[in-house]
Amino acid sequence: MDNKVFLFPLTNSVLFKKVTLPYHIFEPRYRQMIKDSLAMQIPIAIVPFHPSNQYRGEICVAGLPHILSTYPDGRMDIYITGSVKCRLTDFEAEDPYKIYYYKIMEEDISIDDTFDIELESLRTLLERWAIHFLPDPVQRESFSNTLEDPELLVNYCAVFLVDDWNVKKLVMEADDLKEKIRVLLQVIGPKEISLGPFMPILRF
Repeated sequence: MDNKVFLFPLTNSVLFKKVTLPYHIFEPRYRQMIKDSLAMQIPIAIVPFHPSNQYRGEICVAGLPHILSTYPDGRMDIYITGSVKCRLTDFEAEDPYKIYYYKIMEEDISIDDTFDIELESLRTLLERWAIHFLPDPVQRESFSNTLEDPELLVNYCAVFLVDDWNVKKLVMEADDLKEKIRVLLQVIGPKEISLGPFMPILRF
């Protein structure tokens, strides 16, 4: 059972390491997948749905599910926290859901103080987001404390502040934390516009 994942293809969906996301499970095959994942301790990989139904070579993040609630008709609400980044290799079976082998993808999450300004900019943007979407002050404070982890800070930015799922996927696939930051700042970070040689630079 080593280095296997159960596949959960979802349209325009990306999971990130350390980030917890909710899912509503209604198809019978995926309800069975959740039960099998828990019973066998095999992680579930979230992958963007591909029309070809072929996922070899896909880079994705996987984690074990946790059931929040179940309904009389068998539907369930779950959450998955991303724990392993992997590249899918060999297809094993589809009965009734897809099973793939995978190779662990290592990332360079080292960061130094030359990125302090960039990280502080991203943190400020996230805390502004939290004011609107986390009305409970205790919840906001708890969320703010998690932002001390640069990797989680960057991944939260991709999840909550980026609308384009292709950009989310680009951030997830990058194997260097500094590259993830560069991508995010191009999309959501503070901008500078030159108004001409004799005018100040406009920053926003």
